[in-house]
Amino acid sequence: MEIQGNITLGIDPYGTAASLQKSSEDRQQVKSEQAKTTEVQGDTVTVSQDALLLTEARRTAQNTPDVRTDKVESLRIQVANGTYKPDSRLIAENLIREEPWLFQR
Repeated sequence: MEIQGNITLGIDPYGTAASLQKSSEDRQQVKSEQAKTTEVQGDTVTVSQDALLLTEARRTAQNTPDVRTDKVESLRIQVANGTYKPDSRLIAENLIREEPWLFQR
């Protein structure tokens, strides 16, 4: 079997136990120095204004109740009394404005 090329492991596998220990200590020291450098520099995150606005909108939507009970109760009373008179023109205008795809062929 022939091995071609030069393979460097960073340690001498035939070295003495003392040299292997020294190599291990050197690697640990390098890692320790890298960790200290990372601690000093730290990581930073920059968030765009659009992302902040989206986060705030999502938070507001999640905290808003799904049912406006005051509005529902008011309408329930109007229907029960026979005083509820919906404006069909206003309903149609709002449908066209908010859901234009309903009227496309």
